[in-house]
Amino acid sequence: MKKSKAFYISLSTGLVLLILAIILGTIYDLEISKLFADLPRGSFYSNNIFAIIGEMIGENILYILLEVSFAILFYYFIRYPIKQKWLNVILIIMFALLGCAVSFYCINKTLEYLSVYTNFGLDVYLENTMGKLSVLAFSIVVNVIVFMLFSRVSKESIRELFGFAITVIIVSIISNVIVQGAKLIFDRTRYRAMMYEGYDDFEYYTNWYQINTNKFASNSEFYSDYFKSFPSGHTCAAASSFLLILLPSFYKKTNTLGWKITFTTFAILYTFLVGLSRIVAGAHYFTDVLFGGFITISCVLIAKWCIIDKLIAKQKLKEEQLALAELEKEKSKKKSKSKQKD
Repeated sequence: MKKSKAFYISLSTGLVLLILAIILGTIYDLEISKLFADLPRGSFYSNNIFAIIGEMIGENILYILLEVSFAILFYYFIRYPIKQKWLNVILIIMFALLGCAVSFYCINKTLEYLSVYTNFGLDVYLENTMGKLSVLAFSIVVNVIVFMLFSRVSKESIRELFGFAITVIIVSIISNVIVQGAKLIFDRTRYRAMMYEGYDDFEYYTNWYQINTNKFASNSEFYSDYFKSFPSGHTCAAASSFLLILLPSFYKKTNTLGWKITFTTFAILYTFLVGLSRIVAGAHYFTDVLFGGFITISCVLIAKWCIIDKLIAKQKLKEEQLALAELEKEKSKKKSKSKQKD
């Protein structure tokens, strides 16, 4: 599929802006955190409401998209079963269970973050058996409601949404594997880890491109989270909202200018606000959120340009060939009729 001149101009502009942002972050990363982080010395979690909201629900768009994708695939194999019945049954059960698992993880994670900022004893409740069972029960209810909502979606719409669901799952897996792998490799010390331990001279600060070999020891309960700054997992998850810009390529009802503007605007604002909230929380530096978002957005764009656009172009070519074949048939029929009259 040929790209227009405007496409290459937009791509070049985006790359230039990205390079400038990386240079800016490389030079001023620590200064940006000092300016925006609302985190007193000796504190690991910020009391800033914007930071709290970002921490609690910043990742949830990813889980919502996955939950929806599993519901789509669940009904796809019910309405378009494959020949091997036993495999079809396994797939249906698997997607139902995956939906429950994602729902449980999302709700439990949100409640865990909530327990950090409240004094209701929620952390103790979530650790005991009754707490886990109650969260599981609520997760199943939520999952059933979501799946029931998709039971009303037409068979044709489910077929159209199949490709979107598969894309969501693949992009989510690849982007998160890259981010979590990078965290393990770079071991970058969080800004708030140094503030909590009292290292406000930031002697343990490292730049984003450095593998951290200057880690400090601590008996803190938060220690396992100290060296996971680069890149930002929250921003990576938030940037999965850019998957919505692919929806019009699959689902005809959203293939309008209005929906495209809505999806793009939402994705940009949501990712930006979550990324900013992570800097305010002292959880990440500017380059952490920059690369966290960039990894997911890159996966989305690669999926669009290298896979989806080619599939759409191939489908259009197939439709054109079929239409041409039908036209040729009509012409041959007319010719045969005219010969019979003669």
